[in-house]
Amino acid sequence: MTLDTVQVGSDGLEVRRSNAILKWRYLSLHFFVGATVMLAGAVEGRYGRLELSGDDISYLDVANMIRAGDWRAALNPLWSIGYPLLLSVVRRLFSSTLHGEMTAIFWLNLTIYFVTWIGFLWLLSLMSRAVQGELSSDGDARMSPFLLISAACVFVTVQTGVGRVSTIGPDLLVACLFFFTSGFALKVYSRPTVGNTALWGVVLGLGFLSKAIFLTLSGIFFLVAIVFMGWHRSVAPLLRTVVVLLLFVVPYGVGLSWALGRPTLGEAGALNYAFHVNHLKHWMGWQGGPKEFGSPIHPVEMLSAHPPVFAFGEPFHVTYPPQFNIVYWYEGYRQFFDFKNSTRALVENARALKYVFQEIIPVALVVALSFCVAFWPRAGERAGARRSLNPWRLYLPSLLGIFAFLLVHIEGRYVAGFLCVLGMAPFLRLDGWRGGLGSGVRATALVLLLVATLFNSAERLRGAVRLAAAGTDMQSGGQWAVAEYLRGLGLKAGDRVASVSPGNDIRCTWAYAARLHIVAAIGNDAYDPQNQVQDVHLFFDTPSIQAEVLEVFRRQGAVAVVATEIPFDVSSPGWQRVPGSRAWVLLLEPSASASR
Repeated sequence: MTLDTVQVGSDGLEVRRSNAILKWRYLSLHFFVGATVMLAGAVEGRYGRLELSGDDISYLDVANMIRAGDWRAALNPLWSIGYPLLLSVVRRLFSSTLHGEMTAIFWLNLTIYFVTWIGFLWLLSLMSRAVQGELSSDGDARMSPFLLISAACVFVTVQTGVGRVSTIGPDLLVACLFFFTSGFALKVYSRPTVGNTALWGVVLGLGFLSKAIFLTLSGIFFLVAIVFMGWHRSVAPLLRTVVVLLLFVVPYGVGLSWALGRPTLGEAGALNYAFHVNHLKHWMGWQGGPKEFGSPIHPVEMLSAHPPVFAFGEPFHVTYPPQFNIVYWYEGYRQFFDFKNSTRALVENARALKYVFQEIIPVALVVALSFCVAFWPRAGERAGARRSLNPWRLYLPSLLGIFAFLLVHIEGRYVAGFLCVLGMAPFLRLDGWRGGLGSGVRATALVLLLVATLFNSAERLRGAVRLAAAGTDMQSGGQWAVAEYLRGLGLKAGDRVASVSPGNDIRCTWAYAARLHIVAAIGNDAYDPQNQVQDVHLFFDTPSIQAEVLEVFRRQGAVAVVATEIPFDVSSPGWQRVPGSRAWVLLLEPSASASR
């Protein structure tokens, strides 16, 4: 009896030791994979952005408005408040210098990237249990090494190749909240408790604060819930979720309406539809027409036609007002539906989606091949095939989300979260295969995926890795150097300047970095985009016209004119070339009639 007890005790100790080793190996693999994922995100996040885009600058301006307490300007119907609000909080932890600001952005984006990775793993663990028909149970939620490594490959490829950690904006945050939204959706579908439905509403509400597309996604999720749960079973849970969602939507909608002066929940969708589907001329300078679009109520002021000179110093005291609140300058345009335009937009966006996949073509090919193998019907697996349909309730929102963008306008960063979910479909299926054949197929798929990921990452991150290895200061050279030169000339934060360029000024890193306010410009864009280079030549080659335009700039309060991307040497008196660039600067004496 004593011997049996000792033997049982010895076996128990051995089991505990074995479990401890397995747990240590599991945690070590998670740590190694997670560290690799974070390293890729950190390199791209720190060294993947050379200069600021127009969207970047607009979100930075909104964050600055929040910090200044100017909520009427910060509540912008085009640029959602979620990401700038986070940035305005994080900015307080760093110095007020430009380098401090860029450091704050890096750490905020990397934190969002980390939480996105955690959300993706949590979602996949739920999906894996759904594939096995065990979502309603409280079983072990550990993820297999095969699924973990596959998830890391797909996640890194998409979030550093299609999306960008370095982008200043809400797209990575939207992917993060989409993963958590999808996870809570699965929980509600299987167990619609008060807690699950309330948390689902909270995440949907945070998503709406981050980007207005979440209202459309909410409708898609609710539709899927009704289809798969049935109307009678879903109505009470959905009502709870909707009530919580409205706690976010109503106050934010009231704020946007107050700032805009009319009821709205955001104007990004309507304006993008006018731009990309009906081809309303956009960017800066639209003065009205064609007749079906009507005319703007308060357009950018046109001061001269030859060359076209526009003024826009008021009412927004930001870096580049025409990009900051496009809704204001275009208010009064007419919205309409045209079947031909809609069909053409769908076709063009489908082509654009092809270019999105070209960014990650090696991994996309492996995913496609794995999909064909994983979902090829196998004899004797009818029950397994039936169970595998469970997660399609989750794939459906991703597919419909992509389709929603195809109807208007699509970019890779918009659909990165959807692509991550869809890209895991074959690997979730293969993870459930049993037997020797399943092990061999999984091993082959994983090796191919690892090789494709390494190849794709080497292509996409090569430049960032080189900059990291060289210890490059990312706020030097290019337009950052132009900003430094302007500060050296004595320009101060808040100074008004004018711009001359053969293109538009939405990527005016130099102005944001020097904290300048562009109030006037020679530019065409929506007015007459075909003749921009000729207009710049007209300005520089005709002294009398240049004198007239400079006087117009002075009357707008500009203390300097900055000409960027000029494709020829400037010989006019007074112009200084920024060393090592195609930018020129002219300091202006104030006009007697200028109002500051």
